[in-house]
Amino acid sequence: MPRPLMLGSLVATLALGHGLCAAQPYPAKPVRIIISSAPGGPVDVGMRGMTDALRQELGQPVIIENLGAADGIIAAQTFVRAVADGYTLLHTSAGPISLNPVIHPKLPYDPQADFTPVAMTGQFNSVMIVNAAVPVSSFRELLALAKAKPGTLSWGAAGTNGTSNMYAEWFRHTLGIDFYNVLYKNNLQTLAATASGEVQGTLFALGGATGQAKAGKVKILAAISEQRLAAMPNLPTIKEEGVDLVIRNWVGTFARSGTPRDIIERWNRMLSKTIADKTYIQKVLEPLGFEAAAPSGEPVAAFAQFLTRDKALYVRIKNEAKLKAGE
Repeated sequence: MPRPLMLGSLVATLALGHGLCAAQPYPAKPVRIIISSAPGGPVDVGMRGMTDALRQELGQPVIIENLGAADGIIAAQTFVRAVADGYTLLHTSAGPISLNPVIHPKLPYDPQADFTPVAMTGQFNSVMIVNAAVPVSSFRELLALAKAKPGTLSWGAAGTNGTSNMYAEWFRHTLGIDFYNVLYKNNLQTLAATASGEVQGTLFALGGATGQAKAGKVKILAAISEQRLAAMPNLPTIKEEGVDLVIRNWVGTFARSGTPRDIIERWNRMLSKTIADKTYIQKVLEPLGFEAAAPSGEPVAAFAQFLTRDKALYVRIKNEAKLKAGE
């Protein structure tokens, strides 16, 4: 074969090979999911409970990476460095997405510009709890006791951007109720501290709180919800107890902005299918205290609209609680 013709054939073969690689169907390799919480927490366990189903759908391994420190900033910052190809996703609660932009003046990421919502996978059924030795039987009584003894009842808060801290600051500035606020690295630590009596109260997902209540270590006083929980119909809501603020945390999955739309839609369908599975609901969601409340399992657009409303809630909290930037 003449040399020019041979070279031309080689170039054509290489080009064809490159085209085949480029056209390789997604996913062609393992997918990494960054979780913005510590191992063993509700956000982590909820996603790990989905990984078997996701592996089957994808035909590839799903690798979990926990980066649960610094108010979720480390997880988000790591995620923002990822290529927008669908091989790295972020699974997180509201803090890094809705709250951090309100509280922290200088973030190394912009959730609105850098992240694309994929699907909400659940909302927390959270409850207000106290150590079993605290002499109250209702949340209204706890607030009255704290108001009568300013700064003496301790409250466990998971970092500055945790829902527990938001409530503590809101109580102080809107109700004139001053708890002694003790900051921990994560929610699991606040639950352990309340159960041991290191602090008097906090809030936590219903699943974990119920376990400690059955062990006689904490008392569950109120549900953080608009309506009473189906799992505990006799438990009053915080609104019934005189608190006009419902912060219901959520969990969802995000892709990098610029990720192909078909990949985002595929993940939305996979996650929605998984959280609708009865076995997953019974073995994972319900024990954790999660509920697949709207817009969980709904299209991407519904999740995006929810995020706009959620951020507005935290702007309200910041204004009413008089939080300073970076607090």
